Amino acid sequence: MSDIVRSDFDRTLLLGNRYITFLGIVLLGYAVMGRGFAYIGFPPLYIGEIALFVGTAVFLRSRALVASLATLPSVILAVTMIWVLARTLPFLSTYGFDSLRDSTVIIYGGFAFIVTGLLLEDARRIDIVLGLYRFMMMSLPALFVGLLLNKYVPDDVPQLLGPAPIVNVGPSGVGTHLAGLMVFALIGYRKVSAAWVFMWFATLAPVVATNRGAALAVVVPVVFAMIMLGKFRMMFTTLKIGVVLFTAVLALESMFGQYNEAAESWDRPVSAHQILDNALSIVGQAGEQGEGTKRWRLNWWDIIIKETIHGPKFWTGRGFGVNLAEEDGFAGPDVTLNGQNRALTRSPHNAQMTLLARAGVPGLTLWVLVLASWFGMLMRTMLAARARGHKQWADLFLFTGCYAAAIVINASFDVVLEGPVQGIWFWCLFGFGIGTVMIYRAQPFNGFSPESGRQPRPV
Repeated sequence: MSDIVRSDFDRTLLLGNRYITFLGIVLLGYAVMGRGFAYIGFPPLYIGEIALFVGTAVFLRSRALVASLATLPSVILAVTMIWVLARTLPFLSTYGFDSLRDSTVIIYGGFAFIVTGLLLEDARRIDIVLGLYRFMMMSLPALFVGLLLNKYVPDDVPQLLGPAPIVNVGPSGVGTHLAGLMVFALIGYRKVSAAWVFMWFATLAPVVATNRGAALAVVVPVVFAMIMLGKFRMMFTTLKIGVVLFTAVLALESMFGQYNEAAESWDRPVSAHQILDNALSIVGQAGEQGEGTKRWRLNWWDIIIKETIHGPKFWTGRGFGVNLAEEDGFAGPDVTLNGQNRALTRSPHNAQMTLLARAGVPGLTLWVLVLASWFGMLMRTMLAARARGHKQWADLFLFTGCYAAAIVINASFDVVLEGPVQGIWFWCLFGFGIGTVMIYRAQPFNGFSPESGRQPRPV
């Protein structure tokens, strides 16, 4: 009988390992191909939903259901998902699939429980995850090429499935992964060459020129990681070189070129003047186009606040399914951008405002508690690991926290968590953080692989 039980358990472990690999491929596809990859599947069952349903089945076989609910962040997340479902189901008959699509901003949190459960079932899967991430490190040139293709020659990128080109990545998603890639390199989990660093900065240029939120999503986590790692000399050296080069390029542009403000954010040129204009718009006043998009957001957010915090939708919000942009008068005209039909605006370019509008003050409160409890747990464990001399564990927690923070920053300025391309990435990182913290707390003096007792090795 014991042999039969052991055989079943081995098959479960193998199934979990295969799913982890499959999920890694899905995440890589989202990173490199963006919306083009998201349309793979059988509408309305796309690759993200397929991964969620298959993962749920694997998770239920992992025997880690109860254990995955043993932390405060996971409990609050479960309560938040229940509340979102309560604000979704009453609107299914009216809005149909739109209700389910809007609810994924939180329901994709199921990936967090899947990843947590699989790590708790076998801690050696941390090594598998880190091994898979080396493919992300190798994908940097693909991110650069994909970003340029969609900015300069979008009509030449063919469509495979759905309305999006086969490669459809934007500065928001690329910026998120630039932050994760650089922090991964800074903590030393993979050595990088000078050519890789040059490619990283070359990819950063169109990101910071095109999207202010994405620029913050790169700069803030990377600077925080440098401070936590004590790499002050590297940080100040990079800053000095960057200021000198930026000033030189700005001077050359002023002498030999003319800066014309773009009509649309995606049309912003990759130039020193545009980067300066974006920076000024973050800290103060900038050009008409930059200030226009800022006012557009603030005006919409003001309506949502009046409707909920100071209005009749305080407790319930407006539910999941209704098009917030149409209801508030911010949908705008039906336009074509870069030769493609722009996706209809549904959400207010801020995850917090989305949840406030759709799930009311209780929904926003739960979401804030989810973030606060998770980041707090991760940072406390990181500091404890550092105090004990477990540098590689501390670095792992730092990497996970900075990566997730990049997505949260992006989600404060763009429609990010509402879709699978970055939403599934975030919730997988969320579950990875919970799982690794629980494993470390249970076996604080062992490495990633508890049976061997070794420390994590660089990928």
